[in-house]
Amino acid sequence: VINLIQPSRTQSVHVAIYARHSTDKQETSTQDQIRRCREYCSAKGYHVADVFFDEGISGSHLANRPGIGALLVAALDGKFEGVIAEDLSRISRDQADTANFFKKMVFLGVPVETVSDGLINELHIGLKSTMNALYLKDLSDKTHRGVVAAVLRGGVPGGQLYGYDLIHALDEFGEPIRGKRKVNEEQAAIIRDIFEYYAEGRKLKHICDDLNRQGIDSPKGGKWAPSSLVGSFVRQTGMLRQTLYNGFVTFNKLQYRKHPENGKRLSIVRPEKEWITVPIPELSILKEETFLKVQKALDERSSMHMQRKLGPKIITEAEKREISIRRSKEWRRNQAITPKRANAVFGGKLYCGVHDHKIVATYAKHYSCPVKGCPNRSLNYDQIMPMVLEAISTLNQDTICQHFDSGDMAKSRKHHELEIDRLETELEALRASINKVIDALGPDARSKEIRAFFDDKSEQIHRTKLDISHHQRELAETTIPRSLDRIIQRHNKLLARLRVWSRDPEAVVPLRHIIEKLTIETIRDDENQAWHRECKAVFDFAALIATAKH
Repeated sequence: VINLIQPSRTQSVHVAIYARHSTDKQETSTQDQIRRCREYCSAKGYHVADVFFDEGISGSHLANRPGIGALLVAALDGKFEGVIAEDLSRISRDQADTANFFKKMVFLGVPVETVSDGLINELHIGLKSTMNALYLKDLSDKTHRGVVAAVLRGGVPGGQLYGYDLIHALDEFGEPIRGKRKVNEEQAAIIRDIFEYYAEGRKLKHICDDLNRQGIDSPKGGKWAPSSLVGSFVRQTGMLRQTLYNGFVTFNKLQYRKHPENGKRLSIVRPEKEWITVPIPELSILKEETFLKVQKALDERSSMHMQRKLGPKIITEAEKREISIRRSKEWRRNQAITPKRANAVFGGKLYCGVHDHKIVATYAKHYSCPVKGCPNRSLNYDQIMPMVLEAISTLNQDTICQHFDSGDMAKSRKHHELEIDRLETELEALRASINKVIDALGPDARSKEIRAFFDDKSEQIHRTKLDISHHQRELAETTIPRSLDRIIQRHNKLLARLRVWSRDPEAVVPLRHIIEKLTIETIRDDENQAWHRECKAVFDFAALIATAKH
């Protein structure tokens, strides 16, 4: 151990003082520490050559601390002969950092002293560093427990949240109530508009442009940007995913760890089963149906965005073809719900049962199969509509149940459920392997190998998420809707409107959305020398599910 040279009458030892505190809530500031260290130096007869300090910086890591960095540079230049600090924890609370700093000082011949312990040696480094590291761990656990307890009591963690004002109040014991809020009605109206716009299908960029044109400030005071609305699909962040707007506070989503090499804090998503959700209905801003509609739209758009972004890199040619076919089908389906004027509920969906050709309009209110001599030629609109209405009215609860209870649908559901469980298990295993590597990384790790490892794991995670999204979408299309009564009731109301006015757009548009194909079957009645016609409908049950969820 290197000891400080005792000062003589003609020459004193030049030392540097180092001070640090984490927050302004600590009992001692850097100035208090510096004053105490100066008093210590005065009593020892040391000359203070320089003072280094870090304001408001955690002691869990040496990286990114300008004060300690400047001290190390000055020590290399030989500008002082010793280092004085109030306590060893001021230098660092991390065991490895404290030992590393001490080794550097020993190598340079610069001893370290603290006001509380005097000259520091290897024994101090072992015992004190261990105590400081345990203090950090205990502090982290207590802070987390305190926040969880506050949430369970109805508090909302975090700082200012758009749509709410903080309330400063005291409880029955005179202690401040943490996280108490009230609704800001002016901002709440803007939030409702944003959710309504998104639920209607408007793009994020267009919503932000409208808000900026109206001169409405964003939550941070600047311009609105899509990222502030949609956030992250993986981390479930963003204004549109804020559960408090629906009267629920969701907490404990993320776990924070510090990288052992650079000291940067990394956030890791906890498993969804560890999330904490507490109802606070008095803070609800939105109707539940609007919030759920937006969440479904977010999942669908995020899934589609992830497919467009990651798909070309990791999917096979066969999968690309399947996606192309599905997109084409979805595009055709969406054409039926565009806001343009709809002339007839059967337009573009009517087929001839004899030749399987599409029956098209030939002139005003007349429709024909393109094959000459076909009995389905020159059909009048007034002839077609009663047959179409009768075919559409066959959609009932039994029809829907029969479709979803079929053997093929049950087999498909079972397959997708098993695949989702398997893939979610794989995803958790991949995340766990990454977390283990983060915990095990040391200062001697090779960055290229680490980067290659993370790149490989990242691609596997993306592939797995893409597969989960695919199976979830397929499962949703094979699962019977929960509110069958409401679906049938809505369908019957639309039919009633259509019987009053067969071109009512309020009925034509939604009914076209769930019809996949209408076929006119023609049978010759030889006895009466006439043709007997009837219409059969094939329904788009995937569209029916989507309509029910909206």
